[in-house]
Amino acid sequence: MPVSKNLYVFLFIILGLCCSVTKAQTTKDSIALPQVIIELENNYDYNFSFADKDIEDLYVPLYDTKMPFTDIIAFLEAHTPLIFESISEKFIAVTKNKNILTAEKIEELETIIISNYLARGITKKDQGVFEVNFDDFAVLPGLIEPDALQTVRFLPGVESINEKISDLNIRGGTQDQNLVLWDGIRMYQSGHFFGLISAINPYMTQKVSLTKNGTNSAYGNSVSGILSLSTSDKIQNDFHAEAGVNYLSAYGLVDVPLFKNSSLKIAARSSINSFFKTPTYDQYYDRAFQNTEITDTSEQSIKTNDEFSFYDVSLRWLYKLSKKDRLRINFIYLDNDLTFLENAVVDNEINTKTSELSQNSLGIGINYKRNWSDVFKTNFQYYFSDYQLNSKNANAVTSQDLTQENEVIENSFKFTTSYKVNGNIQLENGLDFIKTRIDNVQKMINPLSGNFSQLYATNYALFSTFSFKSNDLKTSLQLGTRLNYFNEFDLFLFEPRFSFNQKILDHLSFEFLGEAKSQSSTQIIDFQKDFLGIENRRWQLADQEEVPILKSFQLSLGVHYHKNNWQASTEAYTKKVKGITSRSQGFQNQFEYAPLIGDYYIRGIDFLLKRRFGRINAWASYSLTNNDYTFEEISEEPFDSNLEITNSLSFTTSYEYNQLKLSGGIKWRSGRHFTPLSETGLSNHQFDYLAPNSDNLDPYVRVDFSASKQFPIHPKINAYAGISIWNVLNTKNIVNAYYERTNEEIFLVEQEGLGITPNLIFRLMF
Repeated sequence: MPVSKNLYVFLFIILGLCCSVTKAQTTKDSIALPQVIIELENNYDYNFSFADKDIEDLYVPLYDTKMPFTDIIAFLEAHTPLIFESISEKFIAVTKNKNILTAEKIEELETIIISNYLARGITKKDQGVFEVNFDDFAVLPGLIEPDALQTVRFLPGVESINEKISDLNIRGGTQDQNLVLWDGIRMYQSGHFFGLISAINPYMTQKVSLTKNGTNSAYGNSVSGILSLSTSDKIQNDFHAEAGVNYLSAYGLVDVPLFKNSSLKIAARSSINSFFKTPTYDQYYDRAFQNTEITDTSEQSIKTNDEFSFYDVSLRWLYKLSKKDRLRINFIYLDNDLTFLENAVVDNEINTKTSELSQNSLGIGINYKRNWSDVFKTNFQYYFSDYQLNSKNANAVTSQDLTQENEVIENSFKFTTSYKVNGNIQLENGLDFIKTRIDNVQKMINPLSGNFSQLYATNYALFSTFSFKSNDLKTSLQLGTRLNYFNEFDLFLFEPRFSFNQKILDHLSFEFLGEAKSQSSTQIIDFQKDFLGIENRRWQLADQEEVPILKSFQLSLGVHYHKNNWQASTEAYTKKVKGITSRSQGFQNQFEYAPLIGDYYIRGIDFLLKRRFGRINAWASYSLTNNDYTFEEISEEPFDSNLEITNSLSFTTSYEYNQLKLSGGIKWRSGRHFTPLSETGLSNHQFDYLAPNSDNLDPYVRVDFSASKQFPIHPKINAYAGISIWNVLNTKNIVNAYYERTNEEIFLVEQEGLGITPNLIFRLMF
């Protein structure tokens, strides 16, 4: 990307910084209600159940924490529009006081099974959903920003086998099997720096929810996890601005009231390497481009003048048309650009060629909600999503130019109704329409050749969900169905989903989840060097011949215990995905070019144990999995998946005091599977591989640390400073390995993870 684009975004950041300021959002004589509830749960061994939107913007005056518990509850009721109702001996439900509130919204009371699941701000809810609220969030090791995708990677069952944040493997699935949404807009690109950092501005995201099983029937076109990122739905009444810089990028944000009941929030972020390069940038650069066209060298040519940059711009407009009507409009644009020169001496003359790679996404969303009455509401959602990956690989030695393009264009309409039958039962019904077009282009010069494909997928879906909660909130049941119709194949697919949670004792509960899902788009790799070898996956629609529609089936059973300052969880699951292609799994062995269709079947169990010692929070998690492929075209015998991580163990501790946050942790996991060669190495001038994935790389070990502090520098300005160190011990971790050869010489290519990588951040909040 030219420097002028960087300059444009940077000027926007400076503009936001120079705008007028407003008062800080916290005061010395009040405390946020979510923080009060957290302290009560820790100090008095009570569990609170509430809808997040009921409490997130409420503050109460400072009070005497030595008061009896019942007096504190009475104090909270007197200073908030809420009712605190004791459901059982140690369980309190928090609801809105209908006597002083209008029936503006229908809010389902989501029972929180475990609050502060790993750290403050992370909760586990009764439908198998994990939710992270960044408004009141602790620090995690290696992180200094509220990055949604980095945060969910700490949850059991979520891994990234190659360290890329865009390649989250949820219960053994590939990254393309996840559904990533930003305020309801599907994002086909989730990473900057070609996958190493999140592409969605962390300061625009208020919450992220992760669903690994028991998916709500309103969601389709995904056979793995659901990651839903959402902005705040609070209409800003005063001007608010932020600006900050770290060792990779700078950002600016403004949230301004436009007129009564309306506000506009805009954020922009840009890489800073066009102005100066940091050690952090150098580490990310080496990791992103190792073993790709940009780093490949030969005696005949040399590559120079490489330029890389990224930026993103996002917008959210809220308008409360009336007490019953709300409108939200979203816009997001993401961009990554790389260019470099290749110079070669050909026929005693210098030949210079320019190669380039760009990856960008555009998203537009419209959401309209209406509450018709106390018990009935409707929601309409439309989004447009456009993803483009384009490359030009120009060879200065042969004068050969290869141009590759991959584009996804998607339009979606979703209409949902919600009817609250009574205090226990709620019905949700809706219609979902998704129209997807995917183009793939390849053009070659010298020799002249090319191909073009354009496929469409039209999906109509009817969905319905029945939800039940008992009066004492100990029993929760959700039964859902989704009926998909794929127009191009005249195919109906029926997808039942369910979630059941039963509280056995005040501190012990179990859950049973299940789902069937399908997906019509996938990412495939034709050649490892496609798109300069940097982002070599391209999106492809199912054709029911070479690329089938994916189908998944999953069951899980969990037990959760939470008492005093102890927390323990165990969850066992089994999942099978049918219709995967070998080209979607990233093989770099004997199956790299084999057009195979098969399944993967994963069984696993996750453990979590957490203990709080005053201001110190410590937890350990362990996952054990068995993930197998079956490709009947070559063998009925299963073999280990490329994404299997048999053992994964992590230990983390954190400390908080007076806005100072410290966190450290260690991550250990089994080495990635690897296919070795025979003793001879070659057979008939081809690699002679042993059994697929029959060996392992060395175990992966990493120690991380983070520290941050928020402090006032002016009555109307707060500052935030932080430092993180990824891989403190600078451990050499091999995240992938494969064989290449030059003539008859064989050599092993090893891709290393990030070495020791520090990062610093400084923010100003007005």
